[in-house]
Amino acid sequence: MSRFATRGIWCGSVEAGRTKEEVSAFIGRIHDAGFNAVFMHLKGGDGLLYWPSDAFPQATAPGYESFDLPAVALEECRKRGMQFHAWLIDFFEGENGAAYQAHPEWAMTNAKGQPTNTEILRGSRFTGLWMCPARRPGYTDQWLVPILQEFADRYKVDSIHHDYIRYPGDVAPDQYCFCDDCLVNIPKWATYCSESFPNEPFYHELYDRGYLESHWEQSPRVLPQNWDSIGRESQSRFLLEGSFFHGGRYDLDYFFYLYRTHWITEFARLAREAIDPSIAISAAIFKNPVHSGRFIGQDWRQFSPYVDIAIPMDYRDHFPGSFDTYLALLSETISKQKTWARDFKSLLIGVAINFLFFEEDRSASSPDPGKLHAVAEVVANSQTDGIVFFCEGHLHQYSLWNEMQKVLTA
Repeated sequence: MSRFATRGIWCGSVEAGRTKEEVSAFIGRIHDAGFNAVFMHLKGGDGLLYWPSDAFPQATAPGYESFDLPAVALEECRKRGMQFHAWLIDFFEGENGAAYQAHPEWAMTNAKGQPTNTEILRGSRFTGLWMCPARRPGYTDQWLVPILQEFADRYKVDSIHHDYIRYPGDVAPDQYCFCDDCLVNIPKWATYCSESFPNEPFYHELYDRGYLESHWEQSPRVLPQNWDSIGRESQSRFLLEGSFFHGGRYDLDYFFYLYRTHWITEFARLAREAIDPSIAISAAIFKNPVHSGRFIGQDWRQFSPYVDIAIPMDYRDHFPGSFDTYLALLSETISKQKTWARDFKSLLIGVAINFLFFEEDRSASSPDPGKLHAVAEVVANSQTDGIVFFCEGHLHQYSLWNEMQKVLTA
């Protein structure tokens, strides 16, 4: 009997094949290695869907108009008593994808009104598009939720698996989103002025307390009087760096970050409502919800009413220091995650295979399979509900199929 109740692996769609025989062999190989849960990539970061979608045929990946990959993979998993989870990327889209091509106004933009594919990352243009979670009507309600609903109605998978359920983090995390819609709605959402008396400052009648911020409860007008004439860059800067009280502390970033976590959590709620309740929802999330709430709008502690299975990505590259330091920090972090995730039905620990060996990659030496065993030991000792490895392709890359079987069947 394995020490892991759930033994999952993320895997690609193209790699699975495009015939029943190829998919059967693919699932069989994963099963023989000791896995009992497959998380298959079915909506990509390029916006492509890897099934013959009736509602969004323009987004269906070439070659999948007539081949029903999820149906075949689900059948093959069921034959072997395996779970099948549909891994769908949420707010990260492709600049050539159908959603952006049809609705460029749905994309997140910075203070200059530019989308994320104008940013520079590591010396090159960033080619990914992030779509605004807050705009209505927009990507969330007109595209993403309907896609999830169509998929869930069509395939009775074990879970719909959220990924990229957040704002961008590696590209200018504080600069998005200031699209035209958010510039209008952030002040409304945070009630920076009264709709009934939009020009009334509502100053406190008596500033008799020792701190200016102590007079907050009467909700004064926060926006400057020249708001409508200062331009989008100045408006964006004010919404991120301004003060609730003129002359007070620079505290409006607090409301900006709350706005983002609100809309990410709101999407999780809408997705749960749209999906058959017999199908669970899982999510790949960052390791620390306190930190990810501030930097990417993903305070996943708030997801528990809408997500059943939490899978923090406790990857080696998300931790500093040596490999031994990583093991110690991993144990410490999982202990915290068990508290943060206590309202979820299940907590699985995500481990990236390739990043375990990044020191070896640099030195061109053979990867040490002992690292795979060591990290699995930490997860096993944490007494969580299981482990999910990223990804199937790395087992080929590092020739680790036999070692993985030992890890999972120990």
